[in-house]
Amino acid sequence: MTPKDDSRAFTLIEILVTTLVLVTGLAAVAGLFSQGAQSNLRNRQRVDAEALLETKIAQLKAEPKLAPGDSAEYLTIQPNGTVTIEDSKKAMYLRTATISSESPKKITVIIYGRQNGRGTTYRELLRATSLVADGF
Repeated sequence: MTPKDDSRAFTLIEILVTTLVLVTGLAAVAGLFSQGAQSNLRNRQRVDAEALLETKIAQLKAEPKLAPGDSAEYLTIQPNGTVTIEDSKKAMYLRTATISSESPKKITVIIYGRQNGRGTTYRELLRATSLVADGF
């Protein structure tokens, strides 16, 4: 008895090559999902930073008398949208404000953010400077 040659069957090499192509494609798709998630986090932090920055500048402009100096706050935005002041280990954002002593006063607000699970290192997200004349 001799084995039959069945030319319609797949060879082991063809199956291995097909598997390699599929695994490579799936790895590329998984990488895209990871990049998308990181991009989504950066965009969310950017939107949050804009809101924190605008709120602080409006708050400082509304003050009748601005005292020169620096301030810093560690903040977290809750899921319901409220902003809470936290200690530095829990906070997602660091908001600093600097008020110059010259007239008109120069207000500089900087928002720093950190990523979950990446330690306590903050990176600058947004910065804005505004001039405020005395008496306004």
